[in-house]
Amino acid sequence: MSAVGRSIFAIDPGSRKVGWAVVQERGGQVRRVASGVIRLPERLPVTERLGLLHTAIAGLFAEHPCGALAIEAAFVRDNPQTALVLGMARGVPIGLASALGWSVAEYPPALVKRTLVGTGRAEKQQMQYMIQLTLGLTEPPGEDEADALSVAVTHLRVSALALATPTVAVARMPSESAPLTPAKAAWLAAMAGGKRQV
Repeated sequence: MSAVGRSIFAIDPGSRKVGWAVVQERGGQVRRVASGVIRLPERLPVTERLGLLHTAIAGLFAEHPCGALAIEAAFVRDNPQTALVLGMARGVPIGLASALGWSVAEYPPALVKRTLVGTGRAEKQQMQYMIQLTLGLTEPPGEDEADALSVAVTHLRVSALALATPTVAVARMPSESAPLTPAKAAWLAAMAGGKRQV
């Protein structure tokens, strides 16, 4: 690990509110560098909101050139229109990060919850409390900000596990032909849980 440690830019996507966070791991310690929420006016058409989101994310990427993006995977159960809009909103940071040559990893909501709380069915308040404890914050962050911070911590933990365990891959399912290690079994369970969670 370098002297400056590993930094990750994480996003909790949305078409009206977008949580973002920059978290750094150094010497085994994880700390929040910066975080917040991008609020997009609901009265504007989706196309204009996407333009504002593009400008905001581009500015944040320039301010925090981490070289790696972690983003929560989308899961919308019943509403195709909501899924479409959320997909477009997710595409903005993913496209920007890819254009900059950053690595991009996606994590299902259930895996993020399991990483922070130990269960894929954790409630929002549990997530806010656990991320406060994990990062030593003076107060719990808001929901969207907490989600982004949780995605960042998940990436740092899962990627560290991937380095230690070659059969685990970051942000994708392990090969079905690979040995079923305990880490792989946990991964498969989390991925399956992510398909069921809202």
